[in-house]
Formats: sequence, C-alpha cells, structure tokens
Amino acid sequence: MNEAQPSLVIVGNGMVAGRFLDEVRARDGQPYRITVIGAEPHGSYNRIMLSSVLAKDTTVPAIVQKDHAWYAEHGIEFVSGSAVVAIDRQKQEVETACGQRIYYDELVLATGSRAARIPARNLDLQHIFLFRTIADTHGMMDAAASASSVLVVGGGLLGLEAAYGLAKFGAKVTLVHRSPWLLNRQLDRDAAAMLQNVMSGMGIEFKLSDEVDHFHGESKVEGVTLKSGDTLAIDMAVIATGIKPNAELGIDAGLLGQRAIAVDDFMQTSDPRISAIGECIEHDGQTFGLVDPLWRQAETLAARLVKAERLPFRNQAIATKLKVSGVQVFSAGEVQTREGLRELCLRDDAAHIYRKLLLEDQRIVGIVLFGDVRSGNWYFELMQQQVDVGPLLPTLIYGQEYCPEAA
Repeated sequence: MNEAQPSLVIVGNGMVAGRFLDEVRARDGQPYRITVIGAEPHGSYNRIMLSSVLAKDTTVPAIVQKDHAWYAEHGIEFVSGSAVVAIDRQKQEVETACGQRIYYDELVLATGSRAARIPARNLDLQHIFLFRTIADTHGMMDAAASASSVLVVGGGLLGLEAAYGLAKFGAKVTLVHRSPWLLNRQLDRDAAAMLQNVMSGMGIEFKLSDEVDHFHGESKVEGVTLKSGDTLAIDMAVIATGIKPNAELGIDAGLLGQRAIAVDDFMQTSDPRISAIGECIEHDGQTFGLVDPLWRQAETLAARLVKAERLPFRNQAIATKLKVSGVQVFSAGEVQTREGLRELCLRDDAAHIYRKLLLEDQRIVGIVLFGDVRSGNWYFELMQQQVDVGPLLPTLIYGQEYCPEAA
C-alpha cells in the first residue's frame, strides 16, 4: 500500500459506513488508505434483519454484509471490537478504548445511534434488553428460550417485530405502547386496529395508551407496574422505543450540533477535516433513521471526498414501506384525516386489506395502505408530482390497474 496516500479513517461500522465504502469503491481509484474502526467485533451487518434473526427466519452469518475477509481483500484496515473514545483535532488523531491512536487526513464519523432508554425505575435488572445489536439479539434469544411471559415496550416497527419474534418462542407476549394505536406515525387508527387484530391472532396482547412505571425483582426482572396501575408478572422485557444519536464523540471534540452532529449539504462538520453521515448527524435541524436518506448521504460524501464533486444532500419526502409480522404496509404524506381533505377509503376486514387516500384540491397528500400495497409507488409518484387526480376518482382507490387512462 502506498504510504504517500492520505489517510481516511471511518469511525463506525454499521450499514451506512458499509454503504459509504461501496460508494467510494464505485468511484474507482480509492485515493486514500482506509481504516475502519468498529465497536462491535463483527463486520458490517444488516441491522434491519435482526428482527428476522430473533424470529429464527435467518441467521447472523446471513446478515453480515462485509466480514473481516472482505476488508482484507479490499486493502482496508479493520479495527474491530474497540470503540473510539476521543478525537484529538489538533493532532488529527482518534484514540480507541484500548489506547491505540490513529492519524487521519480525513475523518468520517458514522457512529450511528443507540436504543433509547425509558424513564422507568429498575431498568438495569437482568433480562431487560435494549434491542439494537447482535449481542442484544443473542441475549434475548437465550432468555426467551425459558421465558413464559414477556413484555415488549414500544409499538413502532421494531417493537412489533420483537413481539412477533418472541411469540414464536411460545411465551405469552404483552406489548405496551404509550400511544392510542400501533405504528401511530405511519398508520391511522383504522389501519392500526387491523394490524392489532392480525397480531392478536398470534397470541400477542396489547396495552395501549399506557407506559411502564417501574420494573421489580431481586436481581432478575420478575414483574412490571404500568402507569395505569396494572401489574404483570414477567420473565423478561424488551425496550424498543426508538433511537438516540451517538453524537457525543463529535460534540465532546468541539463539533457543532444540538440534537446530533451538525453537517452541511455536503456532510462536512464544523471542522473541515471531519465529515459525518447517518443516524449520528443533524442536517437543517433534522435527524435521520430511515435507510433512503442515509444512502444519499453516503453518496454525497463519497462524491466530495473521492472526486471533489458537489452533490448536495437534500432531505426529500419518502414513502415508508414496512413488512410487519408478514403484513405489508405503505404510507406517505399525511395519514390523519383533517378538515379540508377528501378521504377515499377501501376496507376488507376478512382479507385484512385497507386503503386510504387523502386528497386536497384533487391532489393526493396522504397514502395509507395495509395488506395490499401494489399501487403504493404509483400513488406516491402521483403525490410527488402533484397530479390532478380528478379524472381518476371513480376508480383511483382500486389501484393503478383500474386506471389505465393514467398510463
């Protein structure tokens, strides 16, 4: 390897770091000596698939996208199992937990996020898990093998998938969600009720509009008391209530940021030698958790660092496409009906199919699809382009195949 090459150090080895490496390699030449530092011992893996590992639908080796051999094959130094604990901006060095100091010409922070904790007492009892890593997943699977009653906290996608996976172990699963309905950011009340009905059929019980007050037990969790006063005996609990950016490394080094590490349109921080991408950043005051914007951030940064191209990142509206316990969900734009909107709705409870379109001035402003999402992308394109759908209204709710005149 040419020692005259400038050094590019990437802190973090999650999905966005892996995508950034792909974008760098796609631009040919790799003008840098690249070092990747990851806190976990594994190579880069698809964190989204951890729910499938929990449900025994796949395995950890199957979700690893870049193993140790991949880095060696591509001439990339991989420092695994040791987190970066400090950045010395004057010396342009990072320091790992084991005391190693690594020089950089360009530093990329891709430190991601961690599972958010809840303000409940006794959260550190054994068999209470945060759901974020391979280690978390293995711990949950070990505990679930002998558990008879499990609590899942959080009615977003991760919580629902955790409940689904744990139910397959044969335990009684109760899910607590502080909002009145599941997936409240992606679904309206009717679609969420349909989802709840499907999951209830799997033996999962729900306590909505409620929160955990405290857990109890000696060393291991034995029960939980909710703020409603309900008390449940449990053998384990899983907290899946969202994420918090891992921004402290950059903020402690003096980089600007409020909710996370602030970057400009080209993923550059307040230090011209340090860039950041992924869930650890804020851009125009926004933080990120969905894959699509993270991929575009990786592309923007690779274009600037490798080819000196100016490809500004823009936070665009995107559709949410989910598969929850085997059921397809698609939503975009507004999901709640309000004054001034026209609602088109189709519902088939027996088939577990629900469609709702919200229109304003004959243009789509909201989409909620449950069970049958085949026309989701088409609806989203109509919404993005602000097409006047007035001529399509007689058949619009039935989907693209019933609107041939729109082709």
